[in-house]
Amino acid sequence: MKLDVTVMRTMSKEDYRVLGAVEIGMKTHELVPVNLCMSIAKLRHGGANKVMSSLLRDKLLSHDRSKGYDGYRLTNSGYDILALRTLFQKKIVSALGDKIGIGKESDIYIAATPEGKQVVLKFHRLGRTSFRAVRKKRDYLRGNGGGKASSWLFMSRLSALKEYAFMKALHEVGYPTPTPLAHSRHVVAMSLVRGCPLYQVRTRSEVSTLQAESIFNQSVDLAARLARHGLVHCDLNEFNLMVDLSGIQQSLN
Repeated sequence: MKLDVTVMRTMSKEDYRVLGAVEIGMKTHELVPVNLCMSIAKLRHGGANKVMSSLLRDKLLSHDRSKGYDGYRLTNSGYDILALRTLFQKKIVSALGDKIGIGKESDIYIAATPEGKQVVLKFHRLGRTSFRAVRKKRDYLRGNGGGKASSWLFMSRLSALKEYAFMKALHEVGYPTPTPLAHSRHVVAMSLVRGCPLYQVRTRSEVSTLQAESIFNQSVDLAARLARHGLVHCDLNEFNLMVDLSGIQQSLN
């Protein structure tokens, strides 16, 4: 799925109001009726239809009549645009760059702050084929109503919120995590970590014996430190550790 932010250059306030109205409607409706969109967005019928047509054209909304009426839902791209707009408004980021990573439940992009500093945006993507068991294995659904729970978009939001909260708590007590900057819906903004994922170090020529020993020891120390605080990192592996020439540097997740 390609994220195209160029549509934001021509989007109006009414476009964002309708996207936001559909987002609110999806909390209680699988497909949001046109009348509810108009009511929430406070737009006239003709104005709302014109806006919806342009959002459908840009694939920010999808249209469905399977419930017996004209209903709309946010697409992944539409949810991305809403999240990015919030981060832009908060001056967390001012530009989005290339995708630098992809996982079973996320896409990672490089971005820039208004001051020109590089940061990372992690877009949570729950619901991919390889991650359909999330409903059974994780607790994102506990205490949430049917509207939110039925949508992968809102489950991705809960996943991002949980990651941001844990990252912030660990960073504040000195754990080697990226610096958490902000979150918006399903997107977490964090500092850029120097180095590469451990799994990309494939041959002995890329790392010395001393460096390999340092990576191992620091990984074990990190796991032990978490255990002393009653925490178990269930996914502490080569995909979630960043390394540089001095050994382990940051734990990503």
